[in-house]
Amino acid sequence: MKKISSPEEYKEESGMDEIDLQDKMKMIGVKSSSPTSLLARNTLLLPSGVVNVKQLSNVSSTNDTGSSTKSSSSATGNPRNKTSLAPGHSVMDWIRLGNSGVDLTGVGGIPRTVTLTELANHNKKNDAWIAIRGIVFNVSHYMDFHPGGIDELMKGVGKDATKLFDKVHAWVNYQSLLQKCVVGRLCRSSISNTSKTNGKSSIANDLLKSCTTQSTSEEEKEKETNDGVSKIKMDWRQTTNTITLFYQSINDYQGIYYRLSRINDTKLVFNLSFEKNIVTHELELAGEIEWPPTWSRNYENMEIDFTFRKKDKIVWKTQGNYTMSREPITNKRTYKGYKVLTNTPLCKLVHLLVLRAKDSLELIPIGRHLEAKINIAGVEVSRYYTPVPPYLHPEDTAPNYTSDCICLMIKRYEDGALSPSITALKSSESVMLSNGLGNFIVETFDRFTDIHMLAAGTGLTVMLGIIQRSLARRHVKSINLLNFNKDEDNMFYAEQLERACNTNKLKVTHILSQAGELWNGRRGSISDELLKELMGNYSPDSCVFLCGPKGFLDSAKKCLRNLKWESYQIHEFDD
Repeated sequence: MKKISSPEEYKEESGMDEIDLQDKMKMIGVKSSSPTSLLARNTLLLPSGVVNVKQLSNVSSTNDTGSSTKSSSSATGNPRNKTSLAPGHSVMDWIRLGNSGVDLTGVGGIPRTVTLTELANHNKKNDAWIAIRGIVFNVSHYMDFHPGGIDELMKGVGKDATKLFDKVHAWVNYQSLLQKCVVGRLCRSSISNTSKTNGKSSIANDLLKSCTTQSTSEEEKEKETNDGVSKIKMDWRQTTNTITLFYQSINDYQGIYYRLSRINDTKLVFNLSFEKNIVTHELELAGEIEWPPTWSRNYENMEIDFTFRKKDKIVWKTQGNYTMSREPITNKRTYKGYKVLTNTPLCKLVHLLVLRAKDSLELIPIGRHLEAKINIAGVEVSRYYTPVPPYLHPEDTAPNYTSDCICLMIKRYEDGALSPSITALKSSESVMLSNGLGNFIVETFDRFTDIHMLAAGTGLTVMLGIIQRSLARRHVKSINLLNFNKDEDNMFYAEQLERACNTNKLKVTHILSQAGELWNGRRGSISDELLKELMGNYSPDSCVFLCGPKGFLDSAKKCLRNLKWESYQIHEFDD
């Protein structure tokens, strides 16, 4: 077989001429001067068999260990390993889909700025974003059209796939192929500008043009981000009795994870975890302080104040001294022993545990979780739980809660490996808890003014932090919680939610699938009709959070799709 090294050689070999191509284009109604005609020309001239591209043949790369490896993987399909596409999934079918008016962007066609963390969240076949040369594309609809197959395309989903793309087929005109799939520009800092903009088509085209003319290298962008994190400064203010420590301009960064440690009465360590780095400030204060501090969070600008009481009630001439260091973030999991302060039943099956670690304070970002583990009969058993706020209404503050505590709501399953033991813990007994895990960033949903929540069982726990934050934000107009349970024995935190509804911003509807005779509330299970009634019509200003067992999540997503909700409006938490 003769090797064909370019589309032009294939044209000569196959005998296809310009007239044949024009005829094919006329048949599908593509104008010869349109961008899709350029795509059609490039695509119709490609061979359906093996292609050996001169620039990419025998490409090798050197890994960190210095060994040379052949490149065979692809973020957008390996042309040397094409798959057979199903009928109706040709390139011409893809062009027709793009011209049909279907929103292939998944974000309403309004370009936005996408952080690496947000990009990483869209890593599923039916919710797939990919970045190439600084532009983020939604390739969810393209999966079944990809010549290299779904598995090959999934290798680049949820990440910057530029290098992967260039290794295999840098010659492919992806700008034309994916021009209707532009989500927006990739931002390597944690800043995300999601405001709506007019002129969406021209902006998308400008983004595509800019991705080929950008002069700033990826290394320079990363350096700018790292330098920005390094320049974050701690500030302070004081009274005779207290000193307050805080960080200015922290609202430029999303999803910050604060960890404080007390070394002694004058020495503190602050760890701030960002998307890629951990910044550490070690403080040697000018005087002695009491532990723990009180802290307060401004949910509008995300600034957090840590206020310590002074042991000597005098005005300090200086804050003291501190050093700053930075290191790359890792996925390393660390554990601490937490003592149980209180264990309070919220209903027959669910317990509220208030736990505290010595000389430590952790503010785990909303929507993230931790791992709890206990040694049971010589076997280490663990499970993930989401921390909850100590209250939604001050009257309902968790018993014995102090500012350095973590609160967990845990359901007891009689046949569970961990829950019977952890819900039986008594005051002063201990459990090991990990650092915060996950990458959910609640700020990425701040553009929405109306929030819907569908929770089943203990799926409610992750919603409580979002509710607390949303109640404190002026931009949020309404919060609508649909709380699904089996029966009254499984319901928990109902009275506290009712008290939080006094603001008129929050509405809660409890729905039981197997309610007893005395139940006066809603009965049933999730359905299109129920959601239509309780959520109203689809709105571009609304988002939906889901959490519960897998069967519930599958049903909820199906109902939302039937009601025309878009994937960018929905976030699914694992229960």
